[in-house]
Amino acid sequence: MADDTKGSSTYAAAYAPAKTVDKRRFKVKIISPYDTYFVGEAVSLSASNRMGPFDILAGHAKFFSIVDSGTVVVDTGFQHLEFQILRGIIRVNHDGLTLFVNI
Repeated sequence: MADDTKGSSTYAAAYAPAKTVDKRRFKVKIISPYDTYFVGEAVSLSASNRMGPFDILAGHAKFFSIVDSGTVVVDTGFQHLEFQILRGIIRVNHDGLTLFVNI
């Protein structure tokens, strides 16, 4: 009995072209208790904390901080979005960034 592996779905999945992932982008969520300000992908996020201004780029190390009042800038690669916040908490992990604002 011949084993025709080329017809199996496992074979097809293993040899299918890989989906291209833009490694310059990461997932961003900016939310408050009552609103969602932004959910999408970005190239960078800029804000400031007690130590000064900082930028988050794709591949950033895990990071947790209180964010000072001021402007948060999200660069989507197509546009720069600015959000005025009172204060916030930012969490960066392996799959993206979440910024809880106005809390």
